[in-house]
Amino acid sequence: MAHIKLLSIKYAATLILLYLVLGIAYGISISQIIFVSLISLLIYYVGDIIILGRTNNFIATMFDLVANFVLIFSMLGLIKFGGDQLIAAFISTIVLSFYEIFFHFYVVDELNLRQDNIFTSSYDYLTEFSSEFDPIFDDIDDFF
Repeated sequence: MAHIKLLSIKYAATLILLYLVLGIAYGISISQIIFVSLISLLIYYVGDIIILGRTNNFIATMFDLVANFVLIFSMLGLIKFGGDQLIAAFISTIVLSFYEIFFHFYVVDELNLRQDNIFTSSYDYLTEFSSEFDPIFDDIDDFF
């Protein structure tokens, strides 16, 4: 049930943010923005569940940035778009990435993906030089 809630929040926020950037600024129709928002939900599982669960917020946000850019850039290439495709994809990706930073904190709290930093010690193997514990003496005079 938590995933459905997170998916609906992500979809609504992505739809609103893409409408503000692509719809109002670049004149893309709402049906095309809905299509791009639906496709962007595929990034949720990989970025927010797998990568965020195993790494940290920064790496998950960078993955979302690259994945959203590739998705939006390719989708803008498929639809009739009169503006600069690269700039529109870049601006919308930056806006979505700022949202993703805060959404990842919510995902960690909602799904109990606590990210305790576990520091593993590095095992440095050194050669030890020491004397024998039980030396064997040939002569008792060597002992005194």
